[in-house]
Amino acid sequence: MMETQLLSIDDTLDTAFDIFYEMAEDNLDYDDLLAFQARFDEEGAGIAVDAESDWEEHVGFDVNRETFVEVRIGLTSEDTLNDVLVRMLVSRDPEQKFCHLLWKRAE
Repeated sequence: MMETQLLSIDDTLDTAFDIFYEMAEDNLDYDDLLAFQARFDEEGAGIAVDAESDWEEHVGFDVNRETFVEVRIGLTSEDTLNDVLVRMLVSRDPEQKFCHLLWKRAE
């Protein structure tokens, strides 16, 4: 049995950004959308981290941390991603495409 080659973190981030750009307008609070549009070129960033422990309750299945990565996209200040606009659970398996998004909501 051949093992599936997982997507690189860079490719996974590229995919996550594509999904984010496509869906941001429909899912972000108006003020966050304006901040994103005004500041993203200068301060926008995305990072891939180990999937947090709360994903199972959001997606309803055991998340394999080898296959899935959490991507956070938002705005930075002083090199810290301090305004997370979306958390995404993204599969790195090209044959098992999966993405679940948790959008920032107005408090």
